[in-house]
Amino acid sequence: MQYSNQGVPDGQTPNSSVLVTSADWYGSEPSVDRKSLLCLLEGLAALDGRMRMLLLRDGTFLAGCPGLSELFSMGTCLHLHDGIIRAAQPEYSDRLDKLLQVRAPEVGTLALPCWKMNGHLIIRATSIGKSVVCFSLQRATEMAEPKLADLEEVFNLTKAEAVIVYDLFSGRTPQQIAADHDNSVHTVRAHIRRCYDKLGISCREELWRKLNAYRLT
Repeated sequence: MQYSNQGVPDGQTPNSSVLVTSADWYGSEPSVDRKSLLCLLEGLAALDGRMRMLLLRDGTFLAGCPGLSELFSMGTCLHLHDGIIRAAQPEYSDRLDKLLQVRAPEVGTLALPCWKMNGHLIIRATSIGKSVVCFSLQRATEMAEPKLADLEEVFNLTKAEAVIVYDLFSGRTPQQIAADHDNSVHTVRAHIRRCYDKLGISCREELWRKLNAYRLT
């Protein structure tokens, strides 16, 4: 089944091949290569782990990553009704509508609580032309694991040291790290001291600040 801006059957979600173009969006361009645009959205998601979708300013769904189907089916943050994206919780409807009016180069942000799970869905938005808005979606949950650049290469760490630095950045204590890797706390603390020397820092707070610059997602 294909979907368009005339609506999506209630209770169903758009598939990954749908795209509705807008004359205002591309100016003199009458159409757009659907496959290329969807490949672009999926490629961006692969790079930073964030789903994206394109909407008209009234919330009409135009296109998005395949993972959106799962998000809509959960119904904890956003849902789709008659082809229109809405906040699952009515008290956030006005904020979502305001986000849809963002004008580039400004970027708007909205955090929607996920009422069936811990955390939020963080939406960042900017406009593409006059009538189309791009949403970038990030799930902020306690289970989210960060991705970092290659710490061994960047800081000349050994593989074991890189694992410990990652664990520290992820919030694990020396005791937890020792238990996870079947090591003594004394050995782990010795590794941490060497890691701090290589990173040019002296405490975990400095580690978080330094590694944020190397965070991929």
